[in-house]
Amino acid sequence: MPELPEVETIRRTLIEKIQNQVIEEIICYHPDVLVNPDGISLDNWLIKDIRRRGKYLLFDLQKDIICNPKPAARDYCVMMVHLRMTGKLLLEEKIVEPAKHTHVRFVLSNGGSLDFNDTRRFGRVTLFPPGQEFNDCGFATLGPEPLGDDFTIDYLINTCKRYGKSSIKGVLLNQKAIAGIGNIYADESLFRAGIFPERKAGELSHAKITLLHQKVREVLTEAIGHRGTSFRDYVDGLGNKGFFQLHLAVYQKDGDPCLACGTTIEKIKVAGRSTHFCPHCQK
Repeated sequence: MPELPEVETIRRTLIEKIQNQVIEEIICYHPDVLVNPDGISLDNWLIKDIRRRGKYLLFDLQKDIICNPKPAARDYCVMMVHLRMTGKLLLEEKIVEPAKHTHVRFVLSNGGSLDFNDTRRFGRVTLFPPGQEFNDCGFATLGPEPLGDDFTIDYLINTCKRYGKSSIKGVLLNQKAIAGIGNIYADESLFRAGIFPERKAGELSHAKITLLHQKVREVLTEAIGHRGTSFRDYVDGLGNKGFFQLHLAVYQKDGDPCLACGTTIEKIKVAGRSTHFCPHCQK
């Protein structure tokens, strides 16, 4: 599943290319993927901005001012894209035959298209009137952004107290606690902080939590700088892979020697997820 660094990389890729372009038409090949409860029209939307919140992309749209120079409230909407496991947003410079697993196509005024492609078909594109995106329960309950100002050391200390009986990895994966961290970056952050993933969050010292706070930010920032992690499905909006997989220390490294101490990396299940760690470095 694309995590915060991958979704942020996609956002940066797209905003450079299609901000202020007009979505002339939205073509839906599989109706279950495009959710439009308010019956919002599917043509002539100007892309004003593209934002990210956790693992969600938010397109701020306004009715094309050429077609409608005096917009009313109904002339704005928010398009939420949740990529889930295998979703992709791919730019095409010109209109071509839709690729296999393309479920929604956004025809752009520059002669190209933005295609929502999803092999497993778990992802969704949802249209909301402005502000109504908070009716989506998954979106509305997101915790603070781990690279934002609200994610302070004190916040993480209090969160570890609140979820004290949970494993620290489970806390990092909990989107209500912290938005955007998934399996890859939880494992890598815990390795750098020297914390065993099954440790109860409430048992961690303030010093360890402070170090974990630093390492979460460090890992996410580096991953964004390397344009995300690509194993099977993830590519950015231009179809390019990320490079952070070349810098992973433990994730999917089970059986390999630890880069720090040489001990064999192990894999266990924590919080229902495959978890990779060094039994010597992480206590």
